[in-house]
Amino acid sequence: MPFCVRKCNYCDFISYPASAYVGAMGKYLSSVIREFCLRESELETIRPIRTLYIGGGTPTCVPWRQLAEFIDTLLARIARVNFRGSMGGRSNDAGLEVTVEANPGTVDPRGLAALKQSGANRLSLGFQSLDGAELRALGRLHSPDDCIRAYEWAREAGFDNISVDLILGAPGQTRQSLSRTFETLMSMRPEHISAYCLSVEEGTPLAHALAIGSQSVPDDDDVADYYEWLVAQAEAAGYARYEVSNFALPGSESAHNIGYWTCGYYVGLGVAAHSHLGAARRGAVRSWNVESVDGYIDAIRKGARPLAGVEERTAFQEAQDSLMLGLRMSEGVDLVQVGRRVGLDLLTEYAGKFMDLADAGLVEVLEGRVRLTPRGFLLGNLVFSECVECGTRAQP
Repeated sequence: MPFCVRKCNYCDFISYPASAYVGAMGKYLSSVIREFCLRESELETIRPIRTLYIGGGTPTCVPWRQLAEFIDTLLARIARVNFRGSMGGRSNDAGLEVTVEANPGTVDPRGLAALKQSGANRLSLGFQSLDGAELRALGRLHSPDDCIRAYEWAREAGFDNISVDLILGAPGQTRQSLSRTFETLMSMRPEHISAYCLSVEEGTPLAHALAIGSQSVPDDDDVADYYEWLVAQAEAAGYARYEVSNFALPGSESAHNIGYWTCGYYVGLGVAAHSHLGAARRGAVRSWNVESVDGYIDAIRKGARPLAGVEERTAFQEAQDSLMLGLRMSEGVDLVQVGRRVGLDLLTEYAGKFMDLADAGLVEVLEGRVRLTPRGFLLGNLVFSECVECGTRAQP
């Protein structure tokens, strides 16, 4: 859903002002459903579909009646794919994990109740902070009180699986302000927390503000301290760090995102959406859609795939991706299992590199599984890049 009320100061994702597409919103949603139909043969290759993730942008910019009907329709069509022709029920009868991203400033009790009734069973709330000054600096439209109200309304609507996003390193953030945010969050007790370190992207308002000195952000050492502090506090509160930036109460891990981190297959629908599907010889194909809303709708109207690009990945590249993504998870990567899937002996292929990384205290290898050490979590990007660059096998 590539629509937002407005872009946040730090955002460089593909998104467009919802106000400019009010008249075309229904046409866009219908186009996404038609893309699903155009790609039904691809969807059948990943059957059974286990998760549906509606992200953005801000999906809750879409009027709630339209969004609820859209989810209802998608779930019925997923049931048809999963159960070979049966349209299934008009709600989430199959028990899929159905996540909707939501901005606390764009929800209300009726809308959340409608989403729950439509089959959504997981809500991802973009708090980012519970400090008013930090939210203003980030360009968020909501206040701390809006966050608390949105969370309470979601519980009242029946959501029992709620994830909350936080940003580490926001302008003006201190250990004290982060501590206050976390303390309030623990009084809510969401099932899942995502805590991402702020990335300053070129061309964003935040990058400009930092360049002219009108704002400042914590330095890398401070952000690393905030991260280690948050990990310790979350684990003490019963949340397991199952991925570099993600924490969950037992059984509340994001099944959809685990699919990404384990290099699973998925179909992305809508503007700028990415897909990853299997191919011959144990390789894969990654593809992505056009970034223009009008271009997307026009392609679908003509019965064409709205493709912007396609990349064929070799078995070796798939192995690299599996390492780069899988090492983000606390359980790490089973080299034997991944090697069997792509047809390569990864234990031999990466033996020297993993020995070097282990000597540096960044990874540990035990019984064919490699995973990050506590120090490795802080320097994960270094490990990931080493895995991508490594390899003695000649590339085709």
